[in-house]
Amino acid sequence: MRIGIDFDNTLAGYDRLFLRVAKEWRLLPEDFAGGKREIRDAVRRLADGEATWTRLQAEVYGRRMSEAELLDGASDFLRRCREGGIEAVVVSHKTRHAAADPGGVDLHHASLTWMAANGFFEADGLGLAPGRVFFEATRHAKCERIAALNCSHFIDDLEEVFREPAFPEGVERLLLAQGEAPPPGPFTVYPNWQAIQDAIFAHGRVAEV
Repeated sequence: MRIGIDFDNTLAGYDRLFLRVAKEWRLLPEDFAGGKREIRDAVRRLADGEATWTRLQAEVYGRRMSEAELLDGASDFLRRCREGGIEAVVVSHKTRHAAADPGGVDLHHASLTWMAANGFFEADGLGLAPGRVFFEATRHAKCERIAALNCSHFIDDLEEVFREPAFPEGVERLLLAQGEAPPPGPFTVYPNWQAIQDAIFAHGRVAEV
């Protein structure tokens, strides 16, 4: 068993950070409430909204990456994998630089620094090997990496990844959908990390692949 995991919005959470930065930039009123999707939609409705949203993403995923939060339950899941001798790998669709900040912050380095700060690479922490984190420039390349790693399971927050024609057959598709569930597709929907952990480690035993 080898479990592949997406990074952005699957391990690293940005809802509070997007809201904080958007308000700092005076893009949203102080009483605005909502997650990343609601923030995105509101910003896009502004004048030059699409470009503004792109700049906001560059800021959050780059200079402000250290303020992202580890999603609830993710650390417990990774510890369970470590204790059970199950390898976890991270495969992310992430370019090295943001489109709105070419040549600026190295997004790969920012993500790895955040992971180190959150105990991902500590032997007595989450136990992930630094060499088992992969950043791919396209969604297609991400799917190819998942296949090359022979993942038995893959966990992602984007249904589009599982609908990608290049996504490898035979890999269990677990969709982390913390908000509104998407239409049915070639995946199983889980509302949180605890539900994923329960599904994979059924009744205290690793579920059969």
